Amino acid sequence: MVLTENDLRVFRARLNTDLDQTMNEIRGIDEQVQTYVASGQDASYGVDNHLGDQADVVYEEERLLSVRAGLRDRQDLIEAALLKMDRGQYGVCDECHQPIAQDRLEALPYAAYCIRCAEKLDRRRGGRP
Repeated sequence: MVLTENDLRVFRARLNTDLDQTMNEIRGIDEQVQTYVASGQDASYGVDNHLGDQADVVYEEERLLSVRAGLRDRQDLIEAALLKMDRGQYGVCDECHQPIAQDRLEALPYAAYCIRCAEKLDRRRGGRP
């Protein structure tokens, strides 16, 4: 199915909104990480510093950095979809070069693969993203 100009406008608006939201989430996580780093440094000077408290701070930093990495991956996918749109290649599977179903794009507007190719790639990766 070929996407209409109106479809493309709607998807572009949604991708731009998703990109803004993703970048805001990344900034929020960066601020939280800075807070944890600062609190961890402050805690290291305390007299009654407990090892468990330090472990909690390190765990939370790692969790936030993991979430940030996922958000950064999503940012890359959104930016790639916008670039494909600029090049007139939006909605085409990167693997088989067939159109991606519109309902898939509605669910995941930055999808780079049709459902069949995405499943094949997922199986090749052993279920890992």
